[in-house]
Amino acid sequence: MAMQSFPRIYTLTDLNCGTSATDIALVNGKWTRVAYIKVSAQSYAHFGAGAIANGVDSRYYVKLRLDSLAGQITGTARFVYEDANQLRTQVVMEERSERLSSGTDVKLGQIGMKAKEDSFLAIYFNPDSSTTLDCSDTDNVLLLPVTIEM
Repeated sequence: MAMQSFPRIYTLTDLNCGTSATDIALVNGKWTRVAYIKVSAQSYAHFGAGAIANGVDSRYYVKLRLDSLAGQITGTARFVYEDANQLRTQVVMEERSERLSSGTDVKLGQIGMKAKEDSFLAIYFNPDSSTTLDCSDTDNVLLLPVTIEM
């Protein structure tokens, strides 16, 4: 049977960083894992969804906004594939928070590389200044397009 693929939009709750999660210390100059999801059994996951084909752009927008008690945290986000042991990582995109926070600036089409079962899709963040990610803040938003194959 052939694999079937479909787009899915993940949120911070899906990536273990919902309002009930523990706050995360962010240190300037250091990449910190702020969100992740394990790829389920017998499936694969690609960052992004859609593509540009025949002059039509069907790529999905990605949105990421992280907040501290003082407001929006600025810095750089990395979208990363990790193996099951978190020893090998592959960065697939790096983007500034100012562009990601609008939800209408950055499109993320399906990346050819994919994570297999028991591997992780993860987001790392390097803030412009040290602060604490307030996970309970309802202003935190993630709309991450992913293509699932099963």
